[in-house]
Order: sequence, then structure tokens, then C-alpha cells
Amino acid sequence: MTDQGKDFPTFILNWLEGKHHILNQEEQVRALTFLEKQYELDPCNELVARGLVRLYTETGENEMAKHIGRSFLTMNGYNKEILTELALSYMNTDEMDTYFSLVRYFTEEEETQVETDTKQSNHNVIPFPKKLVTKAQRENWTRLPVAEQLEFLQKIRLESIEPFVESFKTVLEDNAASPFVQSILFELLQEQEINQLFEVRKLGLQGEFNPIDVSFLGEDAFVNEVLSLLKERLESENPTLLDQLLQTFQHHAFMLYPFTFKPRDAALWKDAYLLFASDLYGAFLDIEPTRELNEALSFIRNLEEHQQNYLL
Repeated sequence: MTDQGKDFPTFILNWLEGKHHILNQEEQVRALTFLEKQYELDPCNELVARGLVRLYTETGENEMAKHIGRSFLTMNGYNKEILTELALSYMNTDEMDTYFSLVRYFTEEEETQVETDTKQSNHNVIPFPKKLVTKAQRENWTRLPVAEQLEFLQKIRLESIEPFVESFKTVLEDNAASPFVQSILFELLQEQEINQLFEVRKLGLQGEFNPIDVSFLGEDAFVNEVLSLLKERLESENPTLLDQLLQTFQHHAFMLYPFTFKPRDAALWKDAYLLFASDLYGAFLDIEPTRELNEALSFIRNLEEHQQNYLL
């Protein structure tokens, strides 16, 4: 750990370092008190800013998370860790187009600084223009970084996507492509009622789907049933945990789309996500593990790992 975290309580450091550890309510209060005090002393401390962005996001304070993250980036410039933490805040508020613009802005700022430093150290270097013209973007969008691909897809959402169907087909068949990009591609095909079969390979899964035969994710009866069962189980008992699980499940469902959870047993997946939460917080939910539940739990952990890897 760097000097920035030398005075941090151990539980906060473990939380920042671990992908699958979430603070319980008492720890959240302690962490918030510590991090907000540290932020007043040093708003440019990356660990403090990263901790606040993550904690505000986990507690549903997405606007506060975005404010802290943007302020840090404005003061310090490009920072991949802060941008990664911000992704869930913008996803929760359905502002991913704004997030992609933010990523592109600070990525380009970083590249510009590198070019400037290079030019200062070697005056014979003549920099080429960085921005692609629109025609080049349209022809080569699959070669762009993921954040720029997503931004590009948002821009063409209201256009006819017929010229891009073949490139969409190629990306959907590429198991190495970002699952978020693939999900947005399939949404675009649905919105424009493209009536043909597409092979989709993502997250180790493979299948054929016709966009007009697949329910929009927000209208999927199975997804909505799992959400309802989670609400029924936790709404009164632990609303903070409920908010986090709803966000996690919806993010996983979007990453899987157009695939879905198998088997389509809503009660099974409700219990699996409760067990997932139990692992994060400690054993506090009375659920008897079964072979089917353990398989579902393993699948959820795999999704969570992929989600962390593909946020940027």
C-alpha cells in the first residue's frame, strides 16, 4: 500500500483492495466518517477519493459519488481507478453516455499531455491529428477503445443502423468483445426491429437470437420476478442491502443479455444472490446451500469478476 493509505483503518484498506468485500452498515458509517474527514484535509488523495466514490455509490448517493469523482479528475487529471469507480454511479442513474464522454475527455487529455511531453523532449517529432473524422469513425468503430465504441453507439441510436449490421454481427460473434458493447448492440437491433438471426458469443456462452423474438430487458418477466422476490425478502429487513443487490442483479442481467440466467427459476436465483450477499457481509442469512445453489453462486461470482474487468 502507498503512503496515501498508511493511516487508513485496516478494514477500509481490505475493502478497497478486495473485489468481493462490501462493508456492513456499521462499517459504512465508520468508513464515511473517516473518509470525509480525510477528504477535507487532502481532496487530492486518490485512495480517499476512490473510497468516497465507492461508498457513496454503494449507499445509493450516486450524485455525491459523481461530484467527488469529477472534482478529483478536474484537479488531478486522468485516473483509471477513479474512472472505473465512477462507472457504476453513472450506470445507476442511466447516464452512461455522459460517463463515456467523461472517459473520452480525460483519456484524450492524458494522451495530449503525453504528446506534449514527447514533443518537448524531441523537437523533431511532428504530432498527427488525434481525432478521427466522422467517416473514419463509422468505418472503423470496432477498432476504437471500448469507451469510444459505447459513445459512438449512443450517437447513432436515432439513425438507421442498416449500414452497421454486418459489423454488429462480427462483434456479437466475438467472445473477446466487451459484453457491455454486445448488449447495447443487441438493444439497437431490437429497437430497430431487425428481423434476422444473430449468433452471440459472450462470457463463454454461445447461442442464436432474433432480436424481434427477445423481450426487452426491462420487460423480461423472469428478471422482474427475481427483483420482486429480492424486494419481498429484504425490503423491511435490510433496505441498504436490498439496494445493492438490486443494482448488482440488474448489472449482471444487462451484461448477460440477450442470454439469461439458467435455469429460469426465480426463487433459486433470489436465494443465490442472497447467498452472494451473505459471503460479502458474513454468514447472516439462513439459507441451506444445495448443489444447484452452489452452481448458481459460482456463476454469479464469475459475472462479478467479468463486470469488474470490463467496466473500462
